[in-house]
Amino acid sequence: MKDQKIWESLFLPNDYHFEKKLSDDPMIFFIIKGTMSVSINGIEKFEALSHEMFMTQSDNSYSITTLEQTQLIICDAPMEAWYSEQKWIEEFISESKNVSDHFFKLSVKNVISHFLFLMGYYLGENIESPVFFELKRQELFFLLFFYYQKEDLAQFLRCILSKDILFKKFVMANYLTARNVPALAKLANYSTSGFIKKFHKCFYNSPYKWMQKQKAKHISVEINRGNKSLQEIANEFNFSSYQHFYVFCKMQLGAPPSSILEK
Repeated sequence: MKDQKIWESLFLPNDYHFEKKLSDDPMIFFIIKGTMSVSINGIEKFEALSHEMFMTQSDNSYSITTLEQTQLIICDAPMEAWYSEQKWIEEFISESKNVSDHFFKLSVKNVISHFLFLMGYYLGENIESPVFFELKRQELFFLLFFYYQKEDLAQFLRCILSKDILFKKFVMANYLTARNVPALAKLANYSTSGFIKKFHKCFYNSPYKWMQKQKAKHISVEINRGNKSLQEIANEFNFSSYQHFYVFCKMQLGAPPSSILEK
């Protein structure tokens, strides 16, 4: 299974309708131009206008209809992607006491508009570099924390604010060194079943699937850098044989390691 794209640019016609059930990662929708009607779980309904942005929440169902020709840029924003901003997020936890679960959107400030203009250009150029687009996501996160008021951003980021932040920090600091889920659970002083339950609450995914996904991301980065041989990468990530490494890349990244390197 291929990784979710970090960034997407969409041009949708008037009266275009689609439904999306989010079971994994939150996403940030930027309306570059146009208007959309959005319904959450068939209950809460709102309109998102040009130069506005909103963040989708995991485990919700979204029904979206364009009310005119609409251009979107979408950024995949999983919890682990915010690791560099953990210090800021921890400061937001006190603000989260006053955060409601209702839908919230923000106006796109000029600096974000300029950033998105360049992102649209990069996406149109078909740049194939996971490292580049990851760096652009980190740049976006920095701009959000620097240019928006803490109270507004706390409401906007409500789905990633949590008092379980210490557990999340532990996972982010240790998942690469743990060989499997039981090993990570033991390191965290949890039973395996208790760890799985806690993990799903914090990351909206099973720890096994999540760890495989993160491992695939790191391997993809190492292959694309081209600084190490494929055998060195396989050894670094503790594959028992190159064949196991080959099968992992084909299943998780959609292609054998040699094909990824050539591409």
